[in-house]
Amino acid sequence: MPSLLHAALLACAAIAGLTSAEVLQPQVTTSLGTLVGSVQQTVKGRNFYAFQGVPYAKPPVGKHRFKQSVPIGPWTGVYNATRVPNMCIQESNPIFAPHNPLDSLGVEDCLYLNVFTPKLPSEQADGKLLDVIVYIHGGAFKVGAGNIWGPLILLDRDVILVTFNYRLGVMGFLSLEDNLVPGNNGLKDQTLALQWVQKYISSFGGDPTKVTIAGMSAGGASVHYHMLSPSSAGLFKKAISNSGSPLNPWAITKNPRATALSFAKALGCPINDTLLTLRCLRERPAEHVIGAVAIMTGGDILTLPFLPVVEPPGPNAFIDEHPIDLIEAKGFNDVPALFSYCDDEGSIFSLNTYLDEKKLEAVESNWDVVIPQANLFDVDPVKGKEIAQQIRKRFLGDKPLKDSAREYSQMFGERMFVDGIQKAAILHAEHQTSPVYSYRFSFVGPTKFNMLEAAFDGLGYKGGASHGSDNSYLFNALYLKPIKDFPELMGMAETMTDIWMKFIAEDPVSGWSSVKSGLPKITFLDVKSSNPSENLWKTEETVGQQFWDSLNLPQANSETTQNDQHSEL
Repeated sequence: MPSLLHAALLACAAIAGLTSAEVLQPQVTTSLGTLVGSVQQTVKGRNFYAFQGVPYAKPPVGKHRFKQSVPIGPWTGVYNATRVPNMCIQESNPIFAPHNPLDSLGVEDCLYLNVFTPKLPSEQADGKLLDVIVYIHGGAFKVGAGNIWGPLILLDRDVILVTFNYRLGVMGFLSLEDNLVPGNNGLKDQTLALQWVQKYISSFGGDPTKVTIAGMSAGGASVHYHMLSPSSAGLFKKAISNSGSPLNPWAITKNPRATALSFAKALGCPINDTLLTLRCLRERPAEHVIGAVAIMTGGDILTLPFLPVVEPPGPNAFIDEHPIDLIEAKGFNDVPALFSYCDDEGSIFSLNTYLDEKKLEAVESNWDVVIPQANLFDVDPVKGKEIAQQIRKRFLGDKPLKDSAREYSQMFGERMFVDGIQKAAILHAEHQTSPVYSYRFSFVGPTKFNMLEAAFDGLGYKGGASHGSDNSYLFNALYLKPIKDFPELMGMAETMTDIWMKFIAEDPVSGWSSVKSGLPKITFLDVKSSNPSENLWKTEETVGQQFWDSLNLPQANSETTQNDQHSEL
């Protein structure tokens, strides 16, 4: 029976027109312990429950640095899940911390997740549990945090959203290509978060048998990696991979051992004995480790030396073969998949060149050197010059670079994103039983909405939808202005949410055309309008696949370049 105080509070709430949830903090009890959360509101004013900063792993500090994470144990008392967790330690960047004077952000003790639910089990009269979306944040496997992408749009629907942090950069992806430091700890953190969801999400009203993993950019590549990893088997039922795939040239490390040893040497650590190297790296303050990465990359936040790797075979390997080989050998988790990309993926990376006249002139005058580096292929200089000229002919023709901003953007977009994403969709359609779908997002919103685009306002650039911009209509994000301040965009938020929820709810999806139906061409939904009737299914030739394949560029593996250069956030 409720206490007299409880009853009095509810009576006061009723008089004030408030719900009990707005007065009393929600509580959830799991086998780990009890958590207290908070009540928040969506953009449309719907109340939902937020449980933030929930630990899913023991802190990866001290002797646990550079090791695979392990599950958290039970806690005593009531856990306060009302605070945004610290992000994982990473290099400082102007997007997430524009005024930070330090070289790093965040802390090592960072493996926490957030659960957002519109209904707790006690409110489900029929006992029905809700679908769950586990969203993996992007950031080039180098920056970002789970709380950067929020629930204020999706939670207008009856779906649970889980976001989380995972180790980034050198802390999450250092690899010595041996059994001591095989690599991929950041991806293994993600797997542990998915295991947590399987064990405990029902306590929050979620159905562990109806988990969809989703992510954008590095998060999209992560989703695809989980489709390929045996350690992720059974942890999800569907997958949504936006603007990223392991088949993109930036999403897998090249020559990880040499990179790791070069890094250790820069920190003054021995490099002739792996155990001594590891011990030394663990003794260095975390801020010094991150600072050494900045020195190694020349302070360029867009240079990526530490990324996922193909691990040595072993019982704990996340993947031990190249992604293409795993797909073709059907060595993957066969689940319904939705791959997507935007029609102007390259703009927010390529247009920086046009903001600096000297940089633009430098690219123009050194095209044969700059373009091989920027396009992530490692060949001898003579071959590199030949390839650079082929790329120029395809995209620029006889036009000078200064008059070719759209074409330059398309070059980056094709090479860095679209080619690999389309390959992934087609290969899975060819080799798996579950349906594979795709969409292209081509709706262009106002530049004032997206901070990543606003910097290019003065260029007069007329392009398409920039990298990952479909997610801007599914999540509130730190680099976006509040969508409610742009009433004209609310319709697109409805349309994108409808697309995701339809994919999640149906198998196969009624009225949708699968990628398999149009092979060898690519079949996709062209999302260009908030009016669903204007978004049509198309079957077209792949974008540039024949061209990029004809260049015979080396695949990302342990026999190519030491450092990756990629401008994905």
